Amino acid sequence: MSILLILLSVVLSSCSRIGGTIQEEIDRGHALFEERRYSEAMEAYSKAETMALKAEDYRSLGTTYQKIAHTYNATGGHSEEIAYLDKALEAFEKAEMPYNALHAYFEGGVARYNFQDYASAEVVFRNTMSQARQAADTLLEAASLEAYAALCLETAEQDPQLAINMLARKANELKCPLTSEDRGILAYAYALTGNMKEASDWISKALQSAHTPEEKAQAKFREYQVASRSGDTAAALAALEAVMEHSNSTESASLQRSVEAARKGYESHQMELIRNRLQVARLTSIFIILVAMTIVFALIGYMRNRRLIMAKAMAEEKAETEKYMNIAEELQGKLKAAAKKVPAEKHAPAARFDLLEKLCEQYYVYEGTDNLQGKILKEVKATIDGLREDPKALKGLEATLNHNNGNVVERLREQMPKLKPEDIKLFIFAASGFSSTTISTILEKDKGIVYNRIWRLKGKISSSEAPDKDEFLDIIKS
Repeated sequence: MSILLILLSVVLSSCSRIGGTIQEEIDRGHALFEERRYSEAMEAYSKAETMALKAEDYRSLGTTYQKIAHTYNATGGHSEEIAYLDKALEAFEKAEMPYNALHAYFEGGVARYNFQDYASAEVVFRNTMSQARQAADTLLEAASLEAYAALCLETAEQDPQLAINMLARKANELKCPLTSEDRGILAYAYALTGNMKEASDWISKALQSAHTPEEKAQAKFREYQVASRSGDTAAALAALEAVMEHSNSTESASLQRSVEAARKGYESHQMELIRNRLQVARLTSIFIILVAMTIVFALIGYMRNRRLIMAKAMAEEKAETEKYMNIAEELQGKLKAAAKKVPAEKHAPAARFDLLEKLCEQYYVYEGTDNLQGKILKEVKATIDGLREDPKALKGLEATLNHNNGNVVERLREQMPKLKPEDIKLFIFAASGFSSTTISTILEKDKGIVYNRIWRLKGKISSSEAPDKDEFLDIIKS
């Protein structure tokens, strides 16, 4: 009997060692999600959730909950999506990741909109717009404007003019290109105001810019709404038939049932494993079979993971190349324009950073679009590196801050001597009025990381005993 127990102990130990890490399970689930294998993806995410809860890894837990919510969204389970986005928000707040928490909060608002809880969604969109503007998160603010514009046309008291104003602000103030969905919203909004000429123009633009089946279905639905408002029954019926044809092909209800069954199946499997371990004497042969199956699946998973790593590396290399080529032409063109407008004897470093502010915003706005310009990658990197590594530029910024604010940087160093040079540099950039988008481009850091570092820097200053801490906080207020 003792030999049998030793054998079972070895088997269980082998099983635990073969299992992957939390991040590997998340990546595996994401790969399955991209292949639309939602049931298998849910099983991988459930395993990641179990491991993250056991390790009290709230960062990974928040990411896992967000991924589970995306899976429910893909299958039409909006009530479950809302519940898991709320869990993701709570986990990110425990992990002290305000950037991620804000994005999870916004996604929760979109889920509530899809669930037709318009009152709750409106509160979320208003709060997100305010916080995104304070954080200088242009993309999130633009997404909030787009979502709010769509909401204005769905409530009982429609406000088409507000929807038009929201999208005008997105395009004109934030310099964000309008999507096919945006153009469809504008078409219906103008139809509601009685301006059928503008409505017709915008619905044509929406149909022309729709590429994916979902975008085409959305554009067709807006065409149906506009045609109904104009009294064109034949056109409205034709558009509605196209929408219904797409809806019948998605099979959302069956997918939702499949995903929910997968998650319940996984939880049931976990309980079954616990009962099996209590009956080790009778289930020795089953454990041995499980070990063999686990080894086979581990080998398959290893090969699949290798392919995913290679594909990810190629995608990252391509994205890096496109990033520099995307901003190349505007960067060089605007530097030349700035050189003509700003005399050499004036504050050249500050002028160059003002220009970089605009260029970085343009990069984040047009990233992922077709507005890539053909330029030599080596020249582009050399131009950007020149802006990033010029020590005179940082000294010029610091001198300007000290001159205009009573030696504020010198006082910060004197009153908080334990601050790292990286914190001082971050303070200078933030105090100079740079957004998190610009700072992330200069420092070559993810925008979420920069946002969190600024948040932690404010916390250090706030909790210090520096006599001028209120002034320090005020000058870097977003």
